[in-house]
Amino acid sequence: MPPTTVEHKPRVAILLGASGATGQKLLPLLLEDPRYRKVITLSRRKIGIKHRKLESRVVDFDSLATGFAGLDVDDCYCSFGTTIKIAGSEAAMTRIDHDYVLDFAKAGLAAGATRFAYLSAANADARSPVFYARLKGRTEEALKALGFADLGIYRPSMIVAERADRRWVEAMLFPLLPVADKLMAGSFSKYRSIPVETLAKAMAAFAGQQGSGTSILYWQDMVGA
Repeated sequence: MPPTTVEHKPRVAILLGASGATGQKLLPLLLEDPRYRKVITLSRRKIGIKHRKLESRVVDFDSLATGFAGLDVDDCYCSFGTTIKIAGSEAAMTRIDHDYVLDFAKAGLAAGATRFAYLSAANADARSPVFYARLKGRTEEALKALGFADLGIYRPSMIVAERADRRWVEAMLFPLLPVADKLMAGSFSKYRSIPVETLAKAMAAFAGQQGSGTSILYWQDMVGA
C-alpha cells in the first residue's frame, strides 16, 4: 500500500547522523519543511549550522537517551552508520550500526515518537552470510519489532557523494557507474547507484507520509520521490 500524504500540525523531528554524507543533505530539507517547527540533531560535536528551527545537541553515544531530555518528539530520522574500516572490527561496527541505532529508536519512542525513517542498504538481510548485509538486516528486524506506527526503511545501493573518507572501492567504481547502472535492469535495478541528494530527498519525503506502516524503499522507489 503506497504512503498517504496528509497534513499535520507543526511537529518535532530528531536526526541522528547529521554529519554524514546523507545527513548533511537531509538536514536542510527537514529545516525547510513547514511541517516541522523544530529539528534536533544528536552528535558528538556541534555541527556548525545555525537555523531558527535547529537545536543541535552534543551527546555521548553510549548514553543517547540523555539527548532526549525534556523533549517531546514526533518523527525520528536515522542516517547514522559507519564502515568496518573506520569501526575497526565487526564488534565495534555492530555497536555503532545496530546498538546505537536501537538506543536512538527506543529513546525516541519513550519521548513520544511514532514514526521512524532508517537508512539501510540494498542487500540488507538478517540471514545473509555477508556481515554488512546481515547487520543491516538485523537492525531492520529490531526496528520493526519496536512497533512504530510508520517505519520507512530506505535501501540504497552505492551512494554517490563526495566524502572525506571515500572508500577505495567507491573511488574505483564511481567512474564505471553510468555503464554499470544501465546493466541493472528489472529486479536488479535496486542495485543502481543513487546521488546522495536524491536519497536525502526521498528520506525527507517521509515527513509528509502517514499510514503506510512499514515501507521498504529501493532505488526505483526513491528516484521518483
